[in-house]
Amino acid sequence: MIRILGTIIPLILALLAVVAVIYLSYIFSKYVALGASKMSGTRYMRVVDRMMLGQDKMMMIVQIGDSYYLTGVTSQNVQILKELSGDELIEMEAGVQSTPLQQVVSFKSALQKHMNKKDN
Repeated sequence: MIRILGTIIPLILALLAVVAVIYLSYIFSKYVALGASKMSGTRYMRVVDRMMLGQDKMMMIVQIGDSYYLTGVTSQNVQILKELSGDELIEMEAGVQSTPLQQVVSFKSALQKHMNKKDN
């Protein structure tokens, strides 16, 4: 009985230490994220929308004051493609931007086909 308690107590202490490390990591990451958002928080411009076009390419709509700018962003440069007015911005419906969902569905179907081939 004493031998069993002698092996269980260090196990429980190790488990508590792991839980404490995970909890402290969570608290620390929230603190770091809060600090980063304060440091990068801008008062005069904001990113309204962004669309990834490739691994290191994207298009962004940036609002500066009352003006909107369509920008192209790559790993080498940032380029203003067009100045937009607020009237030109039309919010897309949820069904129109279903590309990520379609990719998940196609991945799911590809995985299912692969699993079916493996079973046969």
